[in-house]
Amino acid sequence: MKKAVKIIIAVLLVVIIGFGGFVFFKSSQGISYDISAVEKLETDVEIVKEDVDSVTIKKNSDGDFKVLMFTDTHLKGDKKLDNMTVSYMVENIRTQKPDLVILGGDNVTYGFNKKRNVQLAELFESLGVYWATVLGNHEGDGFLSYEREKVIELYSSYDHCLVKEGRSDIDGNGNCTINILNSDGTLKEVFFLMDTGDHMSEESKAEYGVTDEDDVYDGVKTSQVEWYKEKHDAIEAEYGKFKSVTVVHIPIYQAEKEYEEGEFLYGEKREGVCESGFDAGFFDAMKEKGSAQAVYFGHDHVNNFGVMCEDILLSYIQPSGYGAYNMESKFDAPENEWIQGCTLLNIKSDGTYTAERIYNHQ
Repeated sequence: MKKAVKIIIAVLLVVIIGFGGFVFFKSSQGISYDISAVEKLETDVEIVKEDVDSVTIKKNSDGDFKVLMFTDTHLKGDKKLDNMTVSYMVENIRTQKPDLVILGGDNVTYGFNKKRNVQLAELFESLGVYWATVLGNHEGDGFLSYEREKVIELYSSYDHCLVKEGRSDIDGNGNCTINILNSDGTLKEVFFLMDTGDHMSEESKAEYGVTDEDDVYDGVKTSQVEWYKEKHDAIEAEYGKFKSVTVVHIPIYQAEKEYEEGEFLYGEKREGVCESGFDAGFFDAMKEKGSAQAVYFGHDHVNNFGVMCEDILLSYIQPSGYGAYNMESKFDAPENEWIQGCTLLNIKSDGTYTAERIYNHQ
């Protein structure tokens, strides 16, 4: 009996040591890109004020305010693919010299990902560029993955990150606004950043009348819609009428229908739109308040179209990552047909803007 106990203990020790080694190895999987070699860019953007769910910034020179958007980078610990993604991100940032970078979610995925989250934040610190993000459905869903609220808490601790933790009494993490001022202090543009979650819980399905037994993607909830309206009213009371853009990860409820029935503008639909499984009234709130120019989203890696829906643009951000399914893995497309890249917004002093879809491979 004693011998059997010793054998059991020995086996358990081997398992524990082996698992501990596996955890240590996986947790050390970071981005191989040499962040320390990145040269800092010059910026004339400064933070004017901030609170729990908003930050106001000002560009001290006249001219367009450039916002560069990436989405679905899926930095997952694969050194080759992560390096490709980060290399192109840095290349586009250095070429375009944006005043602000916004990430559309699913930035750092898979488990054991705290180190990669830290490295992503440190990359922007090294570049010296202001940045913000919304969360995707894959943030926090891997084994021993950094939790969603911890991701926002981590990012917001960095000097150049503009995302705020947001109010605790509404759904999601990181719901906030970025208010962009002209050099004379007038309001140029407002970006609403909103967390669309991951998958609907059974409680949410019951609340929103979703009876589909299959997995259903989450979206903007009622509490967030009310926050949007309250925040909109407060900004308008301070600055007067303004123009705005919303960034989410999961396409809003109207996106699939409008592709079929709305005014198609550009891009291609290569797969189904995995939109939110319910409508909590966010689109109606945007129409009611009247400032919305566009909603940008990611989530579907091989779609990059834009449609006009009642004078509001519903558009994919150009997909950016090489670490998840893409044109190569899904369609065996040659490299010159890959669509990874980013989306550039050039915002005028009156809040109107032009958009450009940038491809890494031409």
